[in-house]
Amino acid sequence: MKRFSHVALLATTTLFLAACDGDDGMDGADGTNGSDGFNSLVAFRDLPVGDLDCLGGGRAFDSGLDTNRNDVLDLDEIVATEFVECSVTPTLRALHASPDAPLVNIWIDGAPALPGVDFNQGSGFVKVGQAANVTETGADVNVQVEAILPGDDGVVLDADLPLEFGTETTVIASGTIEGGDFGPILVTNPIGTPIADGSFRAQVVHAAPNAPDVDVYVTAFDAALENPVNGAAPLTFGASTGQLEVLAGDYQIRVVALIAGEPVVYDSGEISLPAGADLMIVATENVFLGESAIQLMVLDGTAATLLYDAATPAAALAVHLSEDAPAVDILADVGSSAEIEALKLVENLAYTESCALESIGAPEDYTLSVVATGDTTSVLDIPYGAVVNEATAVIVSGLLSTSTLQAIPLAIDGRSVFTEAKIRLTHGSPSTPNVDIYLLPEGVAIGDEGADPAFTDVPFGADTGVLSIDPSVNYDVYVTATGSLTPAISVTGFDTTPGQVLDIIARDATGEEVGPQVLVIDYDALDTCVVAD
Repeated sequence: MKRFSHVALLATTTLFLAACDGDDGMDGADGTNGSDGFNSLVAFRDLPVGDLDCLGGGRAFDSGLDTNRNDVLDLDEIVATEFVECSVTPTLRALHASPDAPLVNIWIDGAPALPGVDFNQGSGFVKVGQAANVTETGADVNVQVEAILPGDDGVVLDADLPLEFGTETTVIASGTIEGGDFGPILVTNPIGTPIADGSFRAQVVHAAPNAPDVDVYVTAFDAALENPVNGAAPLTFGASTGQLEVLAGDYQIRVVALIAGEPVVYDSGEISLPAGADLMIVATENVFLGESAIQLMVLDGTAATLLYDAATPAAALAVHLSEDAPAVDILADVGSSAEIEALKLVENLAYTESCALESIGAPEDYTLSVVATGDTTSVLDIPYGAVVNEATAVIVSGLLSTSTLQAIPLAIDGRSVFTEAKIRLTHGSPSTPNVDIYLLPEGVAIGDEGADPAFTDVPFGADTGVLSIDPSVNYDVYVTATGSLTPAISVTGFDTTPGQVLDIIARDATGEEVGPQVLVIDYDALDTCVVAD
């Protein structure tokens, strides 16, 4: 049976193959012709003075497809351009590095370029110049820095910068308003210099006006401090190194003040510096937390990023505003460990008292427990996320007797600005209903024409945000019940000073006091939290 099956299959296959070997069929009809393709065209093009890429003019070699079939390479048909001759447009970027200056607007050639730039904020490179200000070698570009003031804004820098073709310039606004030495630091380099494969390029600038002369070291982690990148000469305020090429990898940046007995004043810890990066590293003043005299701003051509000292902490201000609660301790449990540490951070803090915790390990999550002094039973647990170089005022308010204790967190803006005073008003009185808040020039009364409340219907726990006010003007602050013209709180002749930073918090009365009162916290005069051993 098996042999028969094989024979039958062979015969069938033979017949099938024979059937495929028939006569040729008739040819099919021709298909329709396709449409003609577009011609490729090339052309030289003269570039006028004022061209976006070649500000001083030049000549370009263009290529593309003649999509409209007019045998001319029109501008919208160009797909590739090679510059044969080009006076390359200069570029400019800016960094705000003046520690006591306000936010600024930056104008270039009379047009707004960078609005509302704060301290330690910077930009990427932008092309600058126009036909009207082109010179034989570049362009005289006008740069104005306009300070944003509580009253009228004012121009604090107006300069014509001679920028050469093919260069990139960084304008660093530094110095101080109080010292009268606010001004630009200019650093210029050629555009387009290649970086060796596997390397990065870096340049260091000293832009911290109150920091001493320094040496800057970029080494392997924990390596000896040898061969500073600034060479034999110290790096002084306003000075910069050349552009240095270094193999990509993990490094540590340390800055040493050239003062007898001074330790390292900045330590980045171990950081990764990637191949191809083109960096400017600017030392600016540390105006907030930690022991380091400086911070580093890293500019990469598109943005600016803060690189904090590795030991930079978080901070908090503890404020006791629960009128019926006894003196308290505050205990902390570290979230990243399973153990309940109950670390005592604050001890015996009484009503209306506050104290500062200036060195909280960060980043870290904590649970803060409020307990009666000497006890360990929590009456209020507060989740607290510590962020590097950020501080929070934690106001404990509400009433223990009604189980309404709560924490009111307020982010602290601790930078002192010489052209203004910063104040914030917070409703922290649990026994007081919603309020209106008036901030009036001294002598202007509630009810006078135009004397409207600055904030209306403010509930318990809410705040005004940080207000920038003119320190040359005295103010009267009034708080009324919502819709009322009768002050429940009056702070008249409120006289601020330049650079002052204040929190003004409404609180409940205590003892023989009548009606809501205020607690004023001056961030230049804080008490440090002390815990007995």
